[in-house]
Amino acid sequence: MMPDPMTDTICALEVLTANTGNRHDCWNTPVQFVGDVVKFFGGTVDLDPCSNSEVKSEQNVPANRVYTIETNGLAHDWVADSVFMNHPYSNSEQWVPYAALQYESGNAKELVLLIKVDISTKWWQSISKYPWIAVNSRMKFGGAGSAAPFQSGIIYLGNDLDRFKQVFGKYGQLYQPI
Repeated sequence: MMPDPMTDTICALEVLTANTGNRHDCWNTPVQFVGDVVKFFGGTVDLDPCSNSEVKSEQNVPANRVYTIETNGLAHDWVADSVFMNHPYSNSEQWVPYAALQYESGNAKELVLLIKVDISTKWWQSISKYPWIAVNSRMKFGGAGSAAPFQSGIIYLGNDLDRFKQVFGKYGQLYQPI
């Protein structure tokens, strides 16, 4: 029997949200972190491929261009100077390698990814060669009543590691591949 990606995604979502009371996979990025993302990119985020809204005034992350669940960021090349991604964590096996592909193919010049840390997975290998910060405390996403039941990581795909450390170093320890 062939695996069913939709069933796998639904099961992953159920596991991911089991302790939160929230049964969806749209978790807005914490406001303070959004401010640091905007600061890191010099005041402008070119692309958010996982936006909560196409309406500028409703966007959690202000970006010049967005893709939403309806417009599916996985169906597009991410041609942009700056990309921030906080993807649906129940589908990391597609989103994280796709982000790495967009950087490696030259479409996206610089990316910051906010992800669930899970180094035992196959998808982690697609970003294991990039520097990342292990966030020291559990982040509280969107309107959640409590912190996430997992550790977050901030992955950097770009060429200005000093700037990355300066802006995001306050969140935790920087790890660099050797």
